[in-house]
Amino acid sequence: MPRRTRQQFVFIPPNRTTKWSCTIKDIDITNFILSGRFPHGLISEELICEIELDNSGEDFTDKFAARDIILFKMDFSDGSTVQFKGEVEEIKSRITGGFFKLGIKGGHFNAQALDVMVTKDYVIAQISDIRKDLIANVLPDFTTNNVEDNITPISIKFVKKPLFDCLLELDIQGDEDSYFDFDKDLHSFKRNQKNNDNEAVGWDDSLINLRGLGTDSAEVRNKITVYGEAGGLPVISTSNDSASQSTFRTKEKIITDNTIVDEALAEEVSAAESAQLKDPVNQGSADTFFMPKLNPGDMIYVISPPHNLHDRFRLVKFVFKVPNETMEVFFNKERSVPKLFKDRIRKDISQETIVNPFNMTNSFNFTFDNENKIDSASSSNIGVTEGNLLMDSGVESGIMVSITKDTPITATKIHLLVTGESLSGTTYFVRADAQAEFQEVNINEETELDNPGTKLQLEIILTSTTTRVDSAALLYK
Repeated sequence: MPRRTRQQFVFIPPNRTTKWSCTIKDIDITNFILSGRFPHGLISEELICEIELDNSGEDFTDKFAARDIILFKMDFSDGSTVQFKGEVEEIKSRITGGFFKLGIKGGHFNAQALDVMVTKDYVIAQISDIRKDLIANVLPDFTTNNVEDNITPISIKFVKKPLFDCLLELDIQGDEDSYFDFDKDLHSFKRNQKNNDNEAVGWDDSLINLRGLGTDSAEVRNKITVYGEAGGLPVISTSNDSASQSTFRTKEKIITDNTIVDEALAEEVSAAESAQLKDPVNQGSADTFFMPKLNPGDMIYVISPPHNLHDRFRLVKFVFKVPNETMEVFFNKERSVPKLFKDRIRKDISQETIVNPFNMTNSFNFTFDNENKIDSASSSNIGVTEGNLLMDSGVESGIMVSITKDTPITATKIHLLVTGESLSGTTYFVRADAQAEFQEVNINEETELDNPGTKLQLEIILTSTTTRVDSAALLYK
């Protein structure tokens, strides 16, 4: 009879003789801490430390100020390993039960990525090179010594976008995780690849309480629609994962971001987001005793025979808690909406003004900043000047024929939007089948194509030298 073997991981627990300390502005507060929480995690996580101090003797009254450095150290030897470093953000005096207390909140250095904006266009650049360039130019006192090479070439444009969002977008594009360490150095690496055999959440050892570790399909999203804007007109791309829809039913997510300014980028974002969300992931959390050798993004073993668990899980965040010397570890993404991201959510809501009355799923956009989307061999008597499509002088008409766009779906219906000046008399034609004739269409109307297809083209015929076409968006589904 054949035997089945399974590789096992046997964790040898360390000697847990804990030594820890905490200072603010180099003032030792270790013996005055009534409660403290010190987090570390991926850049996607909220990393706010919270400290409650006994200030009954007023030892710390007026001692601390915003941006003072908070330093928490802990390990099982000399207590010199930094586990949290950040800046004071909030100080509040309290009286509870007749005792004077001081409440202090501090932010990890990753919060600084929310405070700076990026406007930069990268064309066919490697993801790791983009990361390094962003940090060098936007956060020059940070470093990128631990950004691992990702030679995947992408083209991406950021327009007045927080650096925080840019880094998250690169994580999605590169299927990577990233975090800032306590020396302000950025780490990035392929997701689910960092095995940590120095620590484990183990039954009858470090594990105190396991909080529902497993998969949950509630977070699955398998129809992703991205809305951007180019020339005041909508940019749209929709990614569908039919296998996920068959298994979990169709679950939609809308992303609205006006910094997405062309359909190629919208397609990349929708495809990357779909790849991230189409399948359920293991998630949950646990209470444990101190584990000093953790890093964000680590794949660590969770071993609990009563729960039939013996596998690696991706660590996204962990929180040291004193003085009781325990910690919380979080695997994958929790469902909470942290305070850190509320401004980002409000930004998304404020951008939801892009009109798509006929529920088109994709777009073919023209801003006429250049002639890249014009088929010059098929066009005649036209030119592009200062971001406008114009007819040449001294002719009766000009014809602009676009390049052929290979669409990800079969286009059956279209909705044409155009902005510009003196558009009266201009006519528009569309086809989705390279073998078919162009079909005349009206702007601002839904039109059913006589010949559906995946080879989309737009033709514009100008009859006046005063006509200026600023931008056009051919929406389709």
